Amino acid sequence: MMHERQVQLRMWLVGGLLILSMTGLIGRLCFLHLGDEEPVTRPWEMKLTARRGAIYDRNGENNPLAVSLTAHQAFIDPLSVKRTHDKVAIAAILSERLGMELDRVLACFAATNSRHQLLPPLVDDRVCREIATNKQVSGVGWEDRVVRVYPQGQRLANVLGFVNKGRDPEGGAGLELQYNSYMKGINGRIESEKDARQVEIAGRRNTYIAPIDGASIYLTIDNNIQHIVEKALAAVTQEFRASGAWVIVEKIDTGEILAMASWPTFDPGRYSESGSMDWRNLAIGVNYEPGSTMKSFTCAAGLNERVITPETRMDVGKGTWFFAGHVLHDHVEGVIDTGTALSKSSNIFLARVALLLGERRLRAYNSAFGFGDRLGIGLPGEERGLLRSGKWGELATSRIGIGQGVAVTGLQLLNAYCCLANEGRLMKPYVVSRVVDSQGLELVRNQPQVIGRPVRPEVANAVCKMLIGVTEQGGTATRAKVTNYEVAGKTGTAQIPENGRYSDSEFWASFVGFLPASKPVFGVMVVVERPHPQHMGGFVAAPVFKQIAEATAKYLEIPATVPSENAEETPRAPRPVRGKSP
Repeated sequence: MMHERQVQLRMWLVGGLLILSMTGLIGRLCFLHLGDEEPVTRPWEMKLTARRGAIYDRNGENNPLAVSLTAHQAFIDPLSVKRTHDKVAIAAILSERLGMELDRVLACFAATNSRHQLLPPLVDDRVCREIATNKQVSGVGWEDRVVRVYPQGQRLANVLGFVNKGRDPEGGAGLELQYNSYMKGINGRIESEKDARQVEIAGRRNTYIAPIDGASIYLTIDNNIQHIVEKALAAVTQEFRASGAWVIVEKIDTGEILAMASWPTFDPGRYSESGSMDWRNLAIGVNYEPGSTMKSFTCAAGLNERVITPETRMDVGKGTWFFAGHVLHDHVEGVIDTGTALSKSSNIFLARVALLLGERRLRAYNSAFGFGDRLGIGLPGEERGLLRSGKWGELATSRIGIGQGVAVTGLQLLNAYCCLANEGRLMKPYVVSRVVDSQGLELVRNQPQVIGRPVRPEVANAVCKMLIGVTEQGGTATRAKVTNYEVAGKTGTAQIPENGRYSDSEFWASFVGFLPASKPVFGVMVVVERPHPQHMGGFVAAPVFKQIAEATAKYLEIPATVPSENAEETPRAPRPVRGKSP
C-alpha cells in the first residue's frame, strides 16, 4: 500500500513539473511574440571604398592612361542555399560564368569553416547581374571591388608605375607611388544593424559617411608622341640586342616632358609577372657617362668665359696628345676651329678648352647646367648624377671636359641641351601639369619655371649654330638629319666602366638634338645601352632620333625650315603641342 502511494506521488510530481515547464515555455513564447521587446539584432558595419583618381595625358579625358573601375567578386555562403536548390547545379552555373573549375566551386559549397568563401575572379556588371537574378541560384553573395585598369597596356608603364593589389591598394612605383596620397581618396562607411536574416534594418542606420574619390592627375605627356617613341625604342633594342635604352622628348620653351620611355618595360596591370628591374624609369634612374655629348657645355663655358671664340683655331696634331702621363686619342687631325671641333667631336680641342677654363670654372658651369643634382621632376627614383667632389687635378679636368669621369641622367643631359636651344634659359622639367580633386578643385598646378641662366643668349645661339654641323656632311651624325628640317645635336659614344676599368666592348651609344635648329620647338634624347654589333652613337642612336623627330614634327605640324622642291611656299603656323589626339 505504501509503495502504491509513493508511485502515485512521483507521477503527480512529474506531471506537475511537466505542466510548469509547458506553462513557462508558452509564457515565454507569448512574451516574445506579443510583448514590446525589440527583435534580436546584430551590429553591422560596411566600408565604402573610394575610387582612385585617374591619370590622363595632356589631352585630358580623351586619353586616360590609368583609371579605376568597379568590379564584383562573388562569395559563397553554404548555409544560405535554399533547400529546394541543388548545390551541384549552382556550382555548375558559377563554374561556367566565372571560368572556374567545377571542383573548386564545389569545395566552397562543402566548406564548413566559413560562411564567406571568396571566389577569386572579378567580373563586370553584366556577369554579376546574370548570376544574381538567376532564380535557380542561392547562397551566392557579391562584394564590390575597385580595380586599377591601364587602357593603353604597357604604354608609359615606367612613368605611371602600378598599384599594389589587395583590399587597400597603394601605389607601388612611378606616379602611382609619388601621388598616392592625392589619388587614393578617403573611404566612407556605414554603421547599422542587421536582423537574423542578415538584412540591414534601415531604421537602425546611425552612421553614413560617403566616400571621397581621389584626385586625378593630368600629365604633360602626349600619348601620340609616346607611342612614336616606344615604337622606335622597341625597334632599336631588338635590332642591336641592347640591354637597355631610354628616350625623352621635351618641349624646349617650357620644360614640359612630351614623352619618356624606358626599355625593358612591363605591364602595370600585371606587374607581378615582371621583376623590379623592369619597373625602373631608366631615363631618370641611371647615371651614365655622357661621352662626347658633354663637349657642348665645355664649349659653351669656354665661349661664355671668353677663353675661346667661334673662330679660335688649335692644332690637334696627328690624333694623339700626351698629357699628365696619359695619351688622349682623336680622330681629327691638324688645325681646326671651334665649330669644326664640335661638329667633328674633337677630343683634344675640347680637353684643352677644359684646361683653359680650369677646374673651378668647369665645375661651376657643370653645376649651373644642372649636373650633379636632382632636377626635381616629381618622379620617384630620380638620380643626382655624379659630379666629382674634392680636387680634380688637370688630368681629371681635361677628361671631364669631354664627358669622361662624370655621370649624368638622360633627363639632365636633355634639359641642358634644351637650355642651349632656349637662349641660355634652364627650365625646370616637369611631367605633371595639374592635380584636380573629384569636385573639380585644382590642388596642384605646375607651370614653366626658369631655374638658371648658365650662359649668355648669344653664347647659347653660337653653340646651337655649331651643333647644326653635326648632322651635316662631314659631321658625326648624318644619320640624324631630318627631311625638310635643320637639326642641331650631338653624338655620344662612351665606354662602360666595369671592374674598375673601362670596357673595350661595352658602350653607351647616344644622340641628343633639337629642331628646328633656327627656332627649336622640342628636343630628343636617345641612349642605347650595350648595343651590338655596332656601338657608335652616330650609327645606333642617331637614326632613332631621326625617326622620332620626323614623326613628332609632322604630328605637331611644325613648318618646314628646309623646304623641298614641291613644298608649299606659304608657311603654316605650328600646331599647339597640346594638340588633340586623332
